[in-house]
Amino acid sequence: MGVDGNVTHCPKCDSELALQTDGSVLHADIAHQRETIPVALHKLQQALDEARAGRARAVRLVVGRGLIRDEIHRQLSWLKHSGEVLDYGHDDGNTGAIVIRLRHETRRG
Repeated sequence: MGVDGNVTHCPKCDSELALQTDGSVLHADIAHQRETIPVALHKLQQALDEARAGRARAVRLVVGRGLIRDEIHRQLSWLKHSGEVLDYGHDDGNTGAIVIRLRHETRRG
């Protein structure tokens, strides 16, 4: 069902469209191309921005098992504390991959 670009709520369920996702999961690998920690953090932010823009529900981030993973955990802890992400955790016990559930912000205007 298509809706006009100016519509803010779903005509069927009255849910706010800005808060809905398409249910997809964006995949990103930020640890296997000799990334430094600053580059990996930048790639994390890029993946989060891309997922939000594309209406993804979550990001699956491949972080490896070293220093990058540790720093990404610290950053995600802050993002969760600040309310920018809903939650995150290892992907089905795989400590080298993290699934990040996104919070979609309400559009104002």
